[in-house]
Amino acid sequence: MGVDAALFHPEKNDPKIREQYGIKGPFLLYVGRLSEKKGVTYLLEAISLVLEHIPDCKLLIVGTGELNKELRAQAESLNLSSTRKAVFLGAVPNNELPSYFASADIFIGPSVVVEGGDTEGFGLTFVEAAMSGCIVVGTNVGGISDIIEDGETGFLVPEKDPKAIAGILVRILQDPSKINSLKHHARERMVQQFDWKPIADRYAKTLNDNILQ
Repeated sequence: MGVDAALFHPEKNDPKIREQYGIKGPFLLYVGRLSEKKGVTYLLEAISLVLEHIPDCKLLIVGTGELNKELRAQAESLNLSSTRKAVFLGAVPNNELPSYFASADIFIGPSVVVEGGDTEGFGLTFVEAAMSGCIVVGTNVGGISDIIEDGETGFLVPEKDPKAIAGILVRILQDPSKINSLKHHARERMVQQFDWKPIADRYAKTLNDNILQ
């Protein structure tokens, strides 16, 4: 799968999103299914820890799934819902997602390996987020490490570790000196590797090589 680099672009940043959800500080984002392998439960725990250091940050959660009720209840128990520090948006139309990615400061995908071995495959949302100029944080499972080069195009943390997630988020937000260069480098790398043009070129080369054989 490829991603349209013209569609997922930093220029899609929309200040109205921050205004709509009352985001005054750092804007954290999750986009994906609310299922066990996505690890959102660990993200919610992490946000409660981040708020001890950065109280004006806010997490928007985009997506639906079988754990919707359980995760909303968890957010309530952690005092994230009543304070509007974690906001569940449900499904968002695909044509609106580029603006969410481009407007956010950090995208977090805390995927895990579940019993039976199921886990994240390619992780297209990481590419979309990085192309949009958003810092990406993911866990070192499945195909995520094929996209994120730790410290170069984003950050990798161990799975099922809220303290590690919180630690890297606080580190990023409290020391933004290298963030702009990392954002630029990450987008450049994503465009080179995952825009539809290079993806199509690689498919064409594979097909031509097979035909010539």
